[in-house]
Amino acid sequence: MNKSVLLLKTFKFQCYDCKRYFNQRFQGINPYQRVTEPFKEQVGLRHHHGTSKRTTASDLGVGEATVERYYHRYLTLQSNESKNASCPKVLGIDEKHFTKKLGYMTTFANLKTHKVYDVTLGRSEASLKDYVLKMPDRGNCRVIVMDLCDPFRNLARKYFKNAVVVADRFHVVKLINKHFLKTWSMLDEEGRKSMGLISMMRRHEWSRFNPKSKERLIRYLESNPALKVIYEFKQELMKLILSRVSNKKQAEPLVEQYLKMITQLQESKLGPLVTLGNTLFDWQKEIVRMWRFSKTNSITEGLHRRMEEVLDRAYGMRNFNNFRIRVKAYCG
Repeated sequence: MNKSVLLLKTFKFQCYDCKRYFNQRFQGINPYQRVTEPFKEQVGLRHHHGTSKRTTASDLGVGEATVERYYHRYLTLQSNESKNASCPKVLGIDEKHFTKKLGYMTTFANLKTHKVYDVTLGRSEASLKDYVLKMPDRGNCRVIVMDLCDPFRNLARKYFKNAVVVADRFHVVKLINKHFLKTWSMLDEEGRKSMGLISMMRRHEWSRFNPKSKERLIRYLESNPALKVIYEFKQELMKLILSRVSNKKQAEPLVEQYLKMITQLQESKLGPLVTLGNTLFDWQKEIVRMWRFSKTNSITEGLHRRMEEVLDRAYGMRNFNNFRIRVKAYCG
């Protein structure tokens, strides 16, 4: 790379009132700095887009430590752009494990823009209270999407007065499958160990099946009448959970059917089904709302995948503040 030297003529000024001298400043050149601000940004961008420190340092004629310093400066500037940003109208909340020492962290995602609003340590109501109270414009939030987590729901009810809580569809389906598999283990422990049957029993009946696999499933259910009844009930419940409506009038018959199925679960004599019925009853308002709301926490889960890439690229991180800055630069 050929280097060139640029000589700039500047002026020295004197204030007639205080008799002090000062020099003319050029845009992008800060005092006591050897390079310009655009050059620092260029170094940070190259490294941010995947160029190694060694290659960046060699191409631009600086040291590797300088590249690291300029890159941290770039990340800090990117993070400061979203500092004190207003709370999103559609907020997704989900937890993620950070390290064994620091435990879990909570991700706040803007589900409209598909970006991370912020991340903070902790997942309990007590650990998140101080952070939530400092969120600017909490009154702007209208919808909060979350999994079936009581601390998150309590937090939303206390500190987001204008927002309604919506259950995440994926986690509701996961919960139903979990309790169904537990019930299956109680009725037929040996059959529950078959991986082929597990795959078929967990799938929706309207999914594509291999004809031979479908026949095998039918034969198995015919030989277990009690399990067949529970399987058919589960499929009806899944259809109901995955329903979508556009107004309250369309939702009314679905609500009646939902409450009826909850009662059947609570009146069953099988422990996992009773537990499932109690959970669905406790979260009935949040689950019913998801029929009219299209956004899910799959957006937040996708952002978690990008966070994993940040951790993999750094071979793990111990300092949460550095991790937070990088997440906001990559995903914010």
